[in-house]
Amino acid sequence: MSTNIKQISNSADAGVGASGIYAPSPSSMAAAGPVLDPETYRSEEVQALLKSAAYFSIFNAPNPANPNQSVLLIPGLQVLMTAVYVNEELHRFQYSNAAPTAASGFRTAKTVGEPVANVHIRFTPIPWNFEAAPGKCPPTTLLLPFISQRVAMLEGQLTFKDKLQSGFHAFGTARTFPVRVRGNTQLRIGAAIEILDGLGRFEGLTGSFVINGYIAPPSDLALNLMVRIIDPKGKLQARIPPPFTPIQPIPDPDPTAAFLVFLAEPDPDRPITLNRGPGGRIVSANIHERLRLANIMFDLSTSEDLRSQTTEGPVIGTRSSTLYFYTDPGNPAPVSPMQDTNGLFTFFDPQGRLIGTLSANMVEGRAFATDLSEAPRPILRQTGFGPFIRGTGQFAKASGMMSINGVLSFFPRALSRLYVLRIEDPDGVFQSTVNNIRS
Repeated sequence: MSTNIKQISNSADAGVGASGIYAPSPSSMAAAGPVLDPETYRSEEVQALLKSAAYFSIFNAPNPANPNQSVLLIPGLQVLMTAVYVNEELHRFQYSNAAPTAASGFRTAKTVGEPVANVHIRFTPIPWNFEAAPGKCPPTTLLLPFISQRVAMLEGQLTFKDKLQSGFHAFGTARTFPVRVRGNTQLRIGAAIEILDGLGRFEGLTGSFVINGYIAPPSDLALNLMVRIIDPKGKLQARIPPPFTPIQPIPDPDPTAAFLVFLAEPDPDRPITLNRGPGGRIVSANIHERLRLANIMFDLSTSEDLRSQTTEGPVIGTRSSTLYFYTDPGNPAPVSPMQDTNGLFTFFDPQGRLIGTLSANMVEGRAFATDLSEAPRPILRQTGFGPFIRGTGQFAKASGMMSINGVLSFFPRALSRLYVLRIEDPDGVFQSTVNNIRS
């Protein structure tokens, strides 16, 4: 089973413009009409394709029955860890995000439920200049809880508890961010992980997942995993929602954290624009997005077996950013770094009244060249993360981490990205005591 990541090449139905971006060929455009714009050609069709994804929201909590194993530099000295073999049970994770109001802002509730999967990862610190890759062994590096470090997630395997034992092998990188929370040191972590090959229900599909939470190696952790699978044929989506098994709650392993989840789409009032460097090469893009509330749930026990359901809510915000490329978007490398700056969320209620703003940049991200046969090339899948910088309004004192998991097209201009905000919320500014909020 291959990963479906491949170098983009010319084809009969795609041409290369002066910018280096693959666009519809002149002959195909002439056949369709004389006034077509490659920036908007088939934009609605491509936007629908990019949105065709199945999401799985999972929570990783300690599993005393299968403790993690530290790899120690010196036997017996637990503080000198060079890796951790993570062997955890993953739990069903459900949340409810309500549309914000001018009076109370956002209110959200969450439930961590029954075990639904197992995961194995070798969590391995790496030097800043190390180019991590699947199967590539890094030099021995100590895990230091008081500084930010990069981490390779090696030997990754996630297996669901469905009839087919569906799952995937995966590889990714992460970064730790030490912070002080209620007088204690907490090691927050963001990770961007690529699915290398799928098993069972995931066979033949392409996707990625992001991780957002905190760790206290070797055994204490609270992590949200958000899996996004490209699914244009709806193989994993509950088109006519079957009855989902009620979630079976367990004590919340991360009680002071609130989660807000948004689906992003192009902002029709502010089109995406490209910035060029020497020779006309695209070096960055000015991204403008509208944000919709999104509620995501899945179940292993439907009549159709493993299925996911995503419910979109109203537009409650925007995000703007400048996205920088470390590959030629017109002929991208299979995998390359990606970052953004000037990232600004602006949130408002359905009547347009301001709730607050939040600054957060994607400090580490990865772009994956992806071939969707139904869409003009190239398509870039994207995963990334970054800490909050500052906020206003309801977000004035917000502390936490942003994760991004999505897909981009520049000819035509289209995108679909999922944002996860994990907010440290001990005072209940965002969390509701009421379960099952409806947006």
